[in-house]
This record gives sequence, C-alpha cells and structure tokens, in this order.
Amino acid sequence: MSAKAISEQTGKEFLYKYICTAAAVQNRFRYASVTAETDWDRLTQEHSWLLTERLVVKPDQLIKRRGKLGLVGIDLDLQGVREWLNGRLMRETTVGKAKGVLKNFLIEPFVPHTQEEEFYVCIYATREGDYVLFHHEGGVEVGDVDAKAQRLMVAVDEKLSEEQVREQLLTNVPDDKKEILASFIVGLFNLYEDLYFTYLEINPLVVTEDGVYVLDMAAKIDATADYICKAKWGDVEFPPPFGREAYPEEAYIA
Repeated sequence: MSAKAISEQTGKEFLYKYICTAAAVQNRFRYASVTAETDWDRLTQEHSWLLTERLVVKPDQLIKRRGKLGLVGIDLDLQGVREWLNGRLMRETTVGKAKGVLKNFLIEPFVPHTQEEEFYVCIYATREGDYVLFHHEGGVEVGDVDAKAQRLMVAVDEKLSEEQVREQLLTNVPDDKKEILASFIVGLFNLYEDLYFTYLEINPLVVTEDGVYVLDMAAKIDATADYICKAKWGDVEFPPPFGREAYPEEAYIA
C-alpha cells in the first residue's frame, strides 16, 4: 500500500460523486478553485453562486489546522474573498516547520450553523482493519480526538451497519440526529472502502435541518489501487507536502 494525500477538492469530488446514503448531502460540487492565474470573470460565469452567497476561502495545499492558523476567510462576499486572497496569494508563509508559497485556494459557500451542529468523523486503515472515530463535538477546538472520540474497529472483510454506529459511536448525539448521522457514516465507510481510501477525516461535519454539510476534509488514498479505481478516480493529482515543489522524479513516476 502507498498512502498518498489528495487535495480537499479531490476528496470532496469523490464523496459528492459516489457516496450512497439516505442523508441529504448539501452543497454538492459547490466549490471553486483559485490560483494567481484565475480569470475571475470566467470563474463567476462558471460558478454564478459566487456572486450571490456568503463565502469561505482557504488554501488547499495539505495544510493542517488552517482555522487555528488564521488561514480561513469566513462569511465574506466575493469582493471580500478577493481582498483576503490579495494578502496571501503567492506569499511565502511559514506553517509549523515548513515554509512555502500559498498558491492554491478553495472557495465554498458559507454555511451558518451553531457549535451544537458540528461533529467529527474519521476513518483510517490499520493492519487489523479500519477504525471509525466519532466525536459529538467538532470544529477547530476539537482538541485531542484520539483521547476523546468514540471508536469502532471494522475488521477486514467485515461490514459496518447503522445499528453498530448508533450503539457504539452516537451515544452522546441528540436522538433527532442519530438516524441521519448513522446513515451518513455507513455511506462514508462504504465510499472509503470502494475508492480505496486509507484515511478520511471530516471536521467539522455539520448537520442541520437541511441535511449534512461536509465543511473541511483531509484524505489519503492507496495509490497502488489505480488499476482498480481508475474509472472512478480519473487522473488524480497528488500534491506535494506544503513547503516544497514536486520533484522531477515524482513527475516521471506518475
């Protein structure tokens, strides 16, 4: 197995295309990618919602804890997004121990919600099987989820059921949200298996009266499964870690 990180945009595209769940997944395919070369007139023609909705903007370069680092612009109009980007686009930035240039950004609709509507879910692979982690509190202040989260291990060749999810993961969730969360988590796990993810984290996952919103996502896939998943993956780009450009050898291998 070769676990390689994918961009948030790629991960969400996979989810929106292929997840099968009774939960109403909102904001499907409502994102726009921005670089220094973006033609804004064309962008707004292709994504007319940019002109009418409040927006969120963030770098899409495998950077963790973007919210805590002040790298997320929230509840902005399009002009506010452009002003926010002007202060960051193509500027060298230090994140942790890495220094690199911010050059790829993602714009999405802003989703008004309360803290009580934020949840955390993560699925990751181990030798014994796949662990599903869930915490009834999500967002930038989630803290140490390894210590806090409810945990369920799905052994190799076993399936995850909604009953297991409700009984073992959703004990601290209000009753009116258990059904929709159980359906979404089972659908997410099946997607994770079908598309050969090795890591899939959503934080926060927002559940409102309208349905489920996937706000932030981090994901890795098993690159050696390309021959199995090519029809669904398409041509996947594996971005280098923040702080360096792709090596020529990586391009040759790809």
